[in-house]
Amino acid sequence: MSESPIRIYIGTDPSQLLGARIFEYSVRRHTDAPVEFDTMMDVTWPFPKDPGNQPGTNFSFHRFAIPQRAGFHGKALYVDADMLVLRDIRELWNTPFDGATVLCAPSSDPAKKRRQLSVLLLDCDRLTWDVDKIITEGLDAGKFTYDQLIYDLAIEPQGQLREGLSANWNSLDKYEPEKTCLVHYTELKRQPWLSRKNKCGLLWVEYLRDAIKDGVVTENEIAEAAKKGWARPSLLSLLRTPRPLWGLFEKIVAPILDKGFIPHEELQDRLGKARKLAAMSK
Repeated sequence: MSESPIRIYIGTDPSQLLGARIFEYSVRRHTDAPVEFDTMMDVTWPFPKDPGNQPGTNFSFHRFAIPQRAGFHGKALYVDADMLVLRDIRELWNTPFDGATVLCAPSSDPAKKRRQLSVLLLDCDRLTWDVDKIITEGLDAGKFTYDQLIYDLAIEPQGQLREGLSANWNSLDKYEPEKTCLVHYTELKRQPWLSRKNKCGLLWVEYLRDAIKDGVVTENEIAEAAKKGWARPSLLSLLRTPRPLWGLFEKIVAPILDKGFIPHEELQDRLGKARKLAAMSK
């Protein structure tokens, strides 16, 4: 009997598609199990009316469309695009629900970062989510706030969200050899394809380099991403530099090439306007 595929739904948009591609590459690199990926690029939802409930990314609400996309059947895994897998994903996929409908990981650094529901194992057989209603009948109706939805999963009854996943499977901006299973680059402005100021960034770049060698990603795609402002101008030159010189390149050359580059400029502009509107409405 053939093994059922691991269904992974990636929260992304065109500006983060390079990150999603390397995430997929990292998963396939560490498992020989059948895997199906869905970037959910066609998912739509009504924008919240309250500017205080505006999403932090262009795909923040995509995760709530997963049970329906999965036919309300079986289980599914949700991840953000800015992640890198370093172990066999089956370790995560085979975690038992033990009665819960949604599994998440506790914060890997609770003193500095709050728990993030960015790696979720979903029991789609038991979830009845409708992303449109979650926004119009939940957020817009004032039943819960954006933070309560995204960080506490307010749409699920108490006890149905369980911290059943290891924090090593959602390691927030930290990499520990032989321990970390998944690195999550949580700071949008410092995602490794956008910034040289990420302490775990060169690990991601190594995977990108290998993906190019394996024919999964092309240099032309990286150049096109940089042209659109979706990757830093220095990235392609870094990849063409010998690995032992990367540190020196990032310190001396990259700042010159990246001068004037603003990561996620459009998103930052939207969020800035939303914060001003929210402040004015109080």
